[in-house]
Amino acid sequence: MAEGEDGTNAPVGRKVDIQELGRKLDAIAKRLETLEALMISNPDYAGLVPYLRMTQASVSLYNEPLKLLSRLRLAETRQKGLGTKDEISRCIVQALALKGPLSTSALAREVRGVRGKSSRRIVRERLLRLEGEGVIRQAKGKAGTYELVE
Repeated sequence: MAEGEDGTNAPVGRKVDIQELGRKLDAIAKRLETLEALMISNPDYAGLVPYLRMTQASVSLYNEPLKLLSRLRLAETRQKGLGTKDEISRCIVQALALKGPLSTSALAREVRGVRGKSSRRIVRERLLRLEGEGVIRQAKGKAGTYELVE
């Protein structure tokens, strides 16, 4: 198969939607869970459960990198809007993209790891600014924890 415009093996002119692939993999995972419940309840199929679990593990192996790639693309989009002047904000967005929701303290540690220094106060100021700009938001149910806005 010829390589597509986006560097994948998708047909030329057809873009691969990572979020759609993730949704499809999630749907497959749910169906596999339903099958597992049916197999466990029927002794005739109990011997097939280990094979089904290996299939579930395979689906999750593909799904997690897709979710990471989706967050990285989102971060790239958000960073273009930040400009090149604010390195701390870029570090915050990158950390949230790679690691998911993080607390202010964890973000300060991430920024410190990249830049060599950071102040929790400065990180907090950037978080408030990014939140005001709609780039990040407080994670639901987790006080003081932030995530990227999708």
